[in-house]
Amino acid sequence: MFLYSIAKFFENPYREDLNVRINLLFSLVVNIIMWLAIYYKLEPFSYLAEFGQIYLHYNLYFGIDNIGPWYMVFALPVLGLLVIVINNILAYIFYLQEKVVSLVLVFSQSVVQIILLAATIFIILLNV
Repeated sequence: MFLYSIAKFFENPYREDLNVRINLLFSLVVNIIMWLAIYYKLEPFSYLAEFGQIYLHYNLYFGIDNIGPWYMVFALPVLGLLVIVINNILAYIFYLQEKVVSLVLVFSQSVVQIILLAATIFIILLNV
């Protein structure tokens, strides 16, 4: 039974769709860029670990309004990975029944990755 489900997975046309492949690749590349930007731009983690605080949010009216532990800056790339995994699982499930819903899910993960990249860049600029 298990081998049948694995064979069924590899026979699904979801894996062959060009829109799915392009959006998945784009989403993964943007997520990797987020991880690398945080690592290289906020590289003095020893300094951050020593004091333990980092600016996480800036508000135009109040200024910096959210300060938290340094590891919370990784919440955005982790959230991006969760979006990629969940959207691809749901898109795979819906692909044969509703192809449009599947493609909307795959496209939306790319949009979410762009928004998270912008938020990551703003957090980096706030702390540098």
